[in-house]
Amino acid sequence: MCRAVRYEFAKRDLGQTQREPPQKIDGEISLPNSASYKLYSIIPQDLRPAFPAPIPPAAIRAKLQELLGLEDIPQEVDFAVGATTEAEGIGTTTLSFENSLGETVPGLLLQPLDSPPGPGLVCIPGTSGTAERVAHPRFYRQRTGPLYGWGRELARRGFTVLAISPKGCEARRQSPERWATENKLLAPYGRTQMGVLAEEALRAARVLAAITDGRRVGLAGMSLGGNATWYAMACAPWIAAGAPVCGGVGSMARVIHQADIERHSAYYFVPGLLRHFDHAEIVAACMPPRPFMMVAPTRDEDMPRQGVDELVPQVAAAYAASGHSDRFAVYQPPDNHAFRAEYLDWMANFFKRFLVDA
Repeated sequence: MCRAVRYEFAKRDLGQTQREPPQKIDGEISLPNSASYKLYSIIPQDLRPAFPAPIPPAAIRAKLQELLGLEDIPQEVDFAVGATTEAEGIGTTTLSFENSLGETVPGLLLQPLDSPPGPGLVCIPGTSGTAERVAHPRFYRQRTGPLYGWGRELARRGFTVLAISPKGCEARRQSPERWATENKLLAPYGRTQMGVLAEEALRAARVLAAITDGRRVGLAGMSLGGNATWYAMACAPWIAAGAPVCGGVGSMARVIHQADIERHSAYYFVPGLLRHFDHAEIVAACMPPRPFMMVAPTRDEDMPRQGVDELVPQVAAAYAASGHSDRFAVYQPPDNHAFRAEYLDWMANFFKRFLVDA
């Protein structure tokens, strides 16, 4: 049964969360309520950050931007518009803009034709995804595999959607080897691939805000796109709301020591991050009081359940302190790394509540 919770302290004793240590069984590490992964012994399990330098909450956003190498996003972002097609009440327009590396970011703008422009949503797919998959004419998922057409489905529900093919997706990175080499070459310049990914999400949001005459813009993404969603929202207080699905948000330390690290390329491991904070501190300091929804399946191969269980109380407390406990929503279905149609319903209802009805 899915655990769908708006964390209000009167409803649940968060102190009772179980955090059993992982058990080593025949060379594998068994995670409670999760999958079994190979035991990686590349670094010690009890390794601690060198030169730890905790950061006060008010300074976390600035430090995160520094670690990501994410500079301020221009208020106005140039973009090119191509051809428009119309089908079933939705206009689809090809669109592109450039990131700070001079790379072209392709996108598809989806606009309902029979109503005024609604709030904007930047929709960002996972590693194997593209803007075309997000904008697919049919909304469906086979028994296994990706969810098609989820951005177009949001447009059908009244949102103005910009789907992008993001930094790191297979369609753009050419090869794993080139992707790894780029990561090495950016590092001496204080830049990261995660930072460029977040930058693209924010540039897309600027474009969408211009198209919708300054209406509020939210971010939504799956997997790679989920990482773009929450990192970008943490860095930019002008993003109105965010909803990552399987977005790798929970605990960097838990991923390093307990998850299947072969699922993450080097872009995920932001250099120096654990010297200052982990995901919980970032989300607690940078998101409230803005609406933030997480879909974090309990068997997600990319994030151990313990990472999410440790993040939730700290973030819930921050939202409670802001006076807006209802703006933090967490869904933990008993599933693995997948985007299902019902998750899209949760997302659409969340954005409708806080971007349309609010």
